[in-house]
Amino acid sequence: MPRDNKWTQYDVSKSILETIRNSKNVLKEENGDDKPVAITNDPKFGTNVLQSQIDSFRSAVHHGAKFADEDSENPENNPLVYFPGSKNLVFSGTIPSMANLKFQISLNDATEAPYIFVDGLALTDTVCDTLRKLAGFTKNFRDEWNAAGDLLGKL
Repeated sequence: MPRDNKWTQYDVSKSILETIRNSKNVLKEENGDDKPVAITNDPKFGTNVLQSQIDSFRSAVHHGAKFADEDSENPENNPLVYFPGSKNLVFSGTIPSMANLKFQISLNDATEAPYIFVDGLALTDTVCDTLRKLAGFTKNFRDEWNAAGDLLGKL
């Protein structure tokens, strides 16, 4: 509790963080209407949909990219995941040779840019070139999947 019953900006921020930390399910990607569906190479999704996406990424961005193995118990841990409630498709993986850079591409993200998560990566010319390729791949990913919107609707 703040001194003299005056709330400072620090106290308000601290109170908000405490509420978030003590609450369960406050920030959650999934809700009852948006259970994730792992898009795999199963024929019900089309012909090698996941492998085609992975091959395309490796060809366009970085040949050494790694992708999670299929996890049927936790669909959100798969490299290509569809969220039917929000009609969002998320593609993610890592590039081990770039300080284990993790990337995530979201079809419906307003920024229209990929997200990267990395610690201690030197921005060399090669790294910058790969990041430009990742941005270009993201645009193509979004264009291709938006053009195939009827496919997502059937999932």
